[in-house]
Amino acid sequence: MEMSHLSQNSFNAVQSIVSAINLHMNDKYPLVVSLDGGSGAGKSTLAAGVILQLGAAVIHCDDFFDATVPDNDWDTYSLEQKCRRCIDWQRMLNEALLPLLEGRKAQYYPYYFLSGNSLGSNLVTIEPSKVIILDGIYSSLLELPDVNHLTVLVDVPPEIRRHRHDIREGTDDLDWHLRWDSAEDYYFTVLRPPTTFDIIVVNNESNVI
Repeated sequence: MEMSHLSQNSFNAVQSIVSAINLHMNDKYPLVVSLDGGSGAGKSTLAAGVILQLGAAVIHCDDFFDATVPDNDWDTYSLEQKCRRCIDWQRMLNEALLPLLEGRKAQYYPYYFLSGNSLGSNLVTIEPSKVIILDGIYSSLLELPDVNHLTVLVDVPPEIRRHRHDIREGTDDLDWHLRWDSAEDYYFTVLRPPTTFDIIVVNNESNVI
């Protein structure tokens, strides 16, 4: 992806994130940035734009979806349990984030959503960088001692996000929406409301996926 391929709104959002990262850089530790926002907010598009400018290492949190929990079990969990259990944080730490914080490359097998709760066969390799981006909803729940942690919210109205999500998936994805929309709404109103983020960027064009 080239920066010229971004919409003006997305380009402005990337510039705001890059400026915030530059202000928070520290010589001692890599800067860990949680790029948070609901499904369809355009987080991965913005992360790709940041990579072009800063060479950041990006961990896609969806790669660590907790594959040990069957769909029927998710439906018995409270909204808060869904938010906190959705990502296998321990696996993400051990296989991706901790190696990068130590200046080593990270390697792991990502969760494969079409496989039925199992991991994919393609090994993901991430080279170390001074900037590490956690790309994914719920990424701002992770508490990291001794690390500069900048929290970014990609703010998009739910109706636009959900429309983008359905276009991306090629379906109305009703089962997914029934299971997760209320959890996402809970997360951004109770666990991590907008006022708790360091910066907020807007990425509102309805045609951006």
